[in-house]
Amino acid sequence: MSRLTAHWHQMISNACFGLLPAIPYAPTDDAACQGVAINAHNLAVAPAPGSPLAFSGANFEIPCGCRTALIGANGSGKSTLLRALAGLTPIASGEVKVLGAKPSLGRSRIAYLAQKPSFNQDAPLLLRRLVQMGTYSHHGWFEECEHGDEAVDRALSRLGLLELSERSVHTLSGGQLQRGLLARATVQGAELLLLDEPFAALDQTSREIVESFLFNPDNSFTVVMATHDPADSQRFDRILELKNGQLTTVHACAGHTHRHA
Repeated sequence: MSRLTAHWHQMISNACFGLLPAIPYAPTDDAACQGVAINAHNLAVAPAPGSPLAFSGANFEIPCGCRTALIGANGSGKSTLLRALAGLTPIASGEVKVLGAKPSLGRSRIAYLAQKPSFNQDAPLLLRRLVQMGTYSHHGWFEECEHGDEAVDRALSRLGLLELSERSVHTLSGGQLQRGLLARATVQGAELLLLDEPFAALDQTSREIVESFLFNPDNSFTVVMATHDPADSQRFDRILELKNGQLTTVHACAGHTHRHA
């Protein structure tokens, strides 16, 4: 290879690797929630392609800042609806807008917490690193990013986990892990929390911490939380029920522009 060819090869290589950090990990999604967080019209979703519909003809609206309980028996389609809103399950028909756009993966403004989160048992992962992952969606794929230790510490503290920050996630209880995922959503800056039966794995201490976090008036995020226990829904502003393949709005407060009370 001649000196001139080598020189041009190096220039091109440097230019390519200089561009890589700018390639975003997730689509730019910076506009704040305004008015309506979720709006669905005649929505129908199946849990998997080719399977029977979990529900159809669903029409509902969730205002920004509203805490919404999604109730229904086991198998009624609650998880399917949350996965559709998160962009994990395609809709069969109808239309839904989530924070002004069609559901899609990788949106930093949305955090989805599965009912039974799992991690590779062979992969070492500390709780602090799990929470730090909330910053990743704000950086490029190859960008050397700051992990925001202060923000991570604040989130861990809010969820009562600071003293467990150096523990492996594999040694945490179900309730501690759920709180860790909520801390990650806080660091992420998520405006919409989609929570699938988060209370199911919580002991009383964890439940009190999570409830305090979700219903803190200083938090402006929107919550959609699935539960099969109607008693869990009493503190929520809005209640949606899935039953026999149909979704109905059981309770919806009115008269507040930002958050129902």
